[in-house]
Order: sequence, then structure tokens, then C-alpha cells
Amino acid sequence: MTTAESLSSVWKRSFPACACSLVALLAAAFAMACGSIPKTYYYDLQVPAIPVPADPKTNFVVGVQHFRAPEILRDDRIAYYVSSTQMNFYQYQRWGSTPASMLTEFTARWIDSSGVFSQVMVLPSREHVDYTLGGNVTNFEEVDSEGGVRVRLAMELWLIRMSDHETVWTGRQQIENPLSGHGIQGVADALNSSCTQALREMVPGLIAQVEQDAKAGAGQNH
Repeated sequence: MTTAESLSSVWKRSFPACACSLVALLAAAFAMACGSIPKTYYYDLQVPAIPVPADPKTNFVVGVQHFRAPEILRDDRIAYYVSSTQMNFYQYQRWGSTPASMLTEFTARWIDSSGVFSQVMVLPSREHVDYTLGGNVTNFEEVDSEGGVRVRLAMELWLIRMSDHETVWTGRQQIENPLSGHGIQGVADALNSSCTQALREMVPGLIAQVEQDAKAGAGQNH
């Protein structure tokens, strides 16, 4: 048998295998194009309906800064911990925006509904503000353990009076709650409830400080 004949025989024997591999790749690509990729689901936070006072309690304006957060909370994928040191993301279950952005908006709407300020705006803004509200979110995730699945939220807020740049109030909450339902929807609902719980416990102190400043300012004007 000549060398040319040997190469020809090898090609004839290997061609069917190559053809099968090519067909398999094309089939996989076609399946992906036809919608076999899992659907992505999005979740958001909803501020509960709170009666808003007819008139604001003060004439102050507050600007809410975008909250700080570690890199894991600057991702819109929902995070979960399987141990104290191991975490991961759900690839097809995502937040409507990053947790830091959602909590900034959530807090701004909550503060606005309290009626203590005449105006609440999310910074940056060229408008004059009397106070700046800052925040830091360190936890906002699902936690899996032998005791079951729960959620964890940890955040800190601080209020700066712009007239003297003094931090006049700080608040911090760390909350762990069991799921209020099943699956990722249960995770989202439990974290939503945790946000409500955290602000319900923190914001009264902020309101008391701002009202105290308003009374002090009124006293100086007489």
C-alpha cells in the first residue's frame, strides 16, 4: 500500500466521526437559538403603603446619597451563602437593579413618606439641601444552613447637617429572618420585609433629631 493510499484510507475512516461532531455542534447551536436558555426572572422591593401627613413637619430638604456596598452587592444577581465563607449567585434570578441602588430608592421613599422633610431627593442634585443622608449596605442575601434557609440584611445610615457638616444621627440594623414563602420569591419577600423592619426601627430616631433641630431653629428666630 502506498503512502497516498494510506492517507486516503485514514481520511475516509475519520470523515464520518468529524461529520457527526459537526452535526452535534450545529444542533446545540440551533437549540440555543430556539430558546432552550432558561428564562431570567427579576425581583424588586416595594415600600408598603404608609399614610403621608398632609403637611411636612419641617421646611428642611434632604438629599439621599447612593448607598455604599461591597462588590457583591453591586451586582444584580441574587446572592446566596452556603457557608460562612462560600457564596454564589443565581444566574437567572436577578434584582431589578443592584441591591445598593434598590435600598437607596427604598430608603428615600420611606423617608419621604414620613413627612418630616418638605422634600426628599436622590443625589446628585444642584438643589440646596439642609441634610445629606448616607448609607452603607453590607449584607443583602440568602443564607443556607442546616437550620434552614433564611435571609440576612445589614445596613447603616447616617444624617449630616449641612450647615455645620456635623453627623447628627446614625442608625444600624442587622436582621436575619426566615423565608416568608417558597423559592426565590420567598427570598425576595423576606428581604423586602427585612428592609421594612430595619427602617421602621431606625427612622424614628432620625425624625426625632430633625424635629429637634427645627425647634431649635425656631427658638433662635424669636
